[in-house]
Amino acid sequence: MELRNLITFLKIVETNSFSKAAEQLMYSQSTITIQMQQLEEELNTKLFERIGKKIFLTAEGKELKVYAQQIFELTQRISAIGSEEQDLKGNLRIASFDSLITAVLPSILKIFHERYPGIHVTIKTADSILEAEHLLRQNEADFAFISYDRRTSKEYAKLFLKEARFVFAAPPSHPLAKKENLTLEEIARYDVIIMNKQFSFSELSSEETKHLGQLITPAFDIWNPIGAMEAAKCGIGITLLPGYLIEDAVKKGELCILDVPELDFVVWIQTVCHYRKTITPQMNAFYTLLKEYYRI
Repeated sequence: MELRNLITFLKIVETNSFSKAAEQLMYSQSTITIQMQQLEEELNTKLFERIGKKIFLTAEGKELKVYAQQIFELTQRISAIGSEEQDLKGNLRIASFDSLITAVLPSILKIFHERYPGIHVTIKTADSILEAEHLLRQNEADFAFISYDRRTSKEYAKLFLKEARFVFAAPPSHPLAKKENLTLEEIARYDVIIMNKQFSFSELSSEETKHLGQLITPAFDIWNPIGAMEAAKCGIGITLLPGYLIEDAVKKGELCILDVPELDFVVWIQTVCHYRKTITPQMNAFYTLLKEYYRI
């Protein structure tokens, strides 16, 4: 019998909801369902009854709740042997996109290190969602910190943190810098710097934005977001980048965001963890900080 199934069971009891338990544990709802099916098969009994839209514990479920709480409390005490939470030590491995490593993670890592100086953090660069998932499947990273769409997966648990929009940006001296209500056709008349065309013009775009690939022939296809941003600063073209990456450059007056209402390219900053991965105390500490940081 797996401890994580008992923890999931207790979370369902606490929230009185499969979906809320999935959200709080950062699992997909299908994973929660599978875990409860496994638990019921092992115990050869039914734990929940559904009446209308509500769930209720069976008599056997109520009995299991008592034992599961005792087991959970014992494991918590065992985990606490030798150290308090603030004295956590060990390692934490994060796979992340370059843009997030540059623009988002440093401020989060500063808080994390101040809170848990004994945890050694390793950040591995993932150039794509496929590479991030590969690192998770090979257990070379504990979780991934990426920006992608909101699709769920049976293989991965996700925690969605914040919406992030892609924007067109250029130096303040660019001819389009002060114009309003620009169209994609107007953008296409100038040199454009794309951060990985295959990604930028993928299915992540809205229906209105998908024709970007046919409309715009980039002068530069740079597979590094920092390189694309620096190239734009030099004035060699308009770049398409996530807004969070260029915030600092905009504040410094090095770049400005172009007004292109037609552009509707949204992703979400999120964590991704393989559902078979055991959530370590180090991971849980980082997740807790992320929830505080993004106020979720």
